[in-house]
Amino acid sequence: MERYAIVSVWDKTGILPLVRELQQQGIKILSTGGTAKHLEENAIEVVPVSAYTGHPEIMDGRVKTLHPKIHGGILARRDRDDDTKSLGQVEGGYIDYVIVSLYPFLEQVRQVETAGKVEHDSLVEFIDIGGPTMLRAAAKNCKDVAAICRPSDYDRVIEELKASGSISLETRRMLAARVFATMSAYDGAVARYFSLDESLLEEGGERKQLAPFEAFTLERVSTLRYGENPHQDAGLYRMAEVGDSSDAAPWEQLQGKEISYNNLLDMQGALGIFLEVWRGNPGRETAVIIKHSNPCGVAVRPNIHDAFVEARACDPLSAFGGIIAVSGTVDEKLVSLMLEGFVEVVLAADYTAGALEEFKKKKNVRVIKCSFDRLEQSAADQSLTIRNAFGDFLVQTADSTLKAVESAEVISDLQPSEEMQSDLRLAWQICKHVKSNTIVIVKDGQAIGVGAGQMSRVDAAHFALERAKTHGHDANGSVAASDAFLPFPDTLEVLNDGGVAALIQPGGSIKDEDVVEAANKRKMVMLLTKERHFRH
Repeated sequence: MERYAIVSVWDKTGILPLVRELQQQGIKILSTGGTAKHLEENAIEVVPVSAYTGHPEIMDGRVKTLHPKIHGGILARRDRDDDTKSLGQVEGGYIDYVIVSLYPFLEQVRQVETAGKVEHDSLVEFIDIGGPTMLRAAAKNCKDVAAICRPSDYDRVIEELKASGSISLETRRMLAARVFATMSAYDGAVARYFSLDESLLEEGGERKQLAPFEAFTLERVSTLRYGENPHQDAGLYRMAEVGDSSDAAPWEQLQGKEISYNNLLDMQGALGIFLEVWRGNPGRETAVIIKHSNPCGVAVRPNIHDAFVEARACDPLSAFGGIIAVSGTVDEKLVSLMLEGFVEVVLAADYTAGALEEFKKKKNVRVIKCSFDRLEQSAADQSLTIRNAFGDFLVQTADSTLKAVESAEVISDLQPSEEMQSDLRLAWQICKHVKSNTIVIVKDGQAIGVGAGQMSRVDAAHFALERAKTHGHDANGSVAASDAFLPFPDTLEVLNDGGVAALIQPGGSIKDEDVVEAANKRKMVMLLTKERHFRH
């Protein structure tokens, strides 16, 4: 019985070498539409699907591969004589390879949302029917058939074909798993689209609202040694792609021990604050130090060496064993400063050759090279945050905004100076990324005290001032940010007694007027953002 491969790919990357290798193995190529034209233009002999089935495409191509000769050839069990007999009755052959990449429904949805207009009738035409059906059939019958849905798998298939003339069962099972993961992501995207309120699909509709159906299919990137504790299993997973992701990981480890689960949590925290502060203070270098997901040092300075030294000076005790994120290129001098203490992870855009040599003196330090632009894009693309709750899931849109301090309402009699405005901006940028309740104290472009994750906002103020005093910082003339509004003047009074001259907070308490009166009585500057950033 003749053997075939059916090829129908939207993404034609790398398809020609694979098809040519299949032909070398005596496999006939079935194809249709744009794929058949592409193959023929490159001197590859193709059997049109309509010629093979004896039926033309109908409904503008909506129906072309849904035929017993196609699906019988895919689903026939090669060790069953009755299956072979049934296939013979429709004059079909074995289809041993199904190579399909799907219509780009997700990409079309993103383009439509960016344009601010949804044309439903044209969008639904990108919902693939024949491709998924063939892939599912091939994946189900992976004992005999290879289902290939991603160009990144082509090289592995070609290598095995060259070596043995066939594909191993292990690879076919892997490819089948890939198909069902891809289809899960694809079907989830379509379900989300159809579940949205119709009014949201109209021009100008808000599309960031949560949909009744939100689907998440995760693909493991790497296995981690363990989770938060040694008795917990852990892995790094990424959203499964409907097609291939053309982007490599936005960071690369250059040296050091294996990245752990807790390292990744801290890296996320460090990069969140770093990117907010760095982008929000153009023309200045930024250094951030994180410990247990909270900052113990942040500073902005004209040069990165001073920025790092001032960031560490915020709380040098807590900075021991911390995660460091810095702007600019790390040089040998900066590495020497970093290695004066114990460092877990360093995150930067680039390193000089001398810096990498210097790091080798502490071979366990994890040195990470980051693409900050791509990390920002990844954060922008990740529009939802997810946490588990008693077997269910809490899902929310990401906290991706931060009001400019310049747009905050100055509600006190006194106005902030230009220098004070700069420090208030930095304090508010940091505050967004610290566990609630939090108070962040900043002076001269340097965080000098952080009260993070306290049950009481008053305790957070006491703690932030205590940390500043412990490490020799003078809080007189400093500014503070609070992630919580103030229902009473007590937090403001504690901060002002410690030397804080200005406070930025969300506002919204029914007793805002009492707090404003206290600020004016103490000749403090106070700003209301009317936007809060709790982190639980």
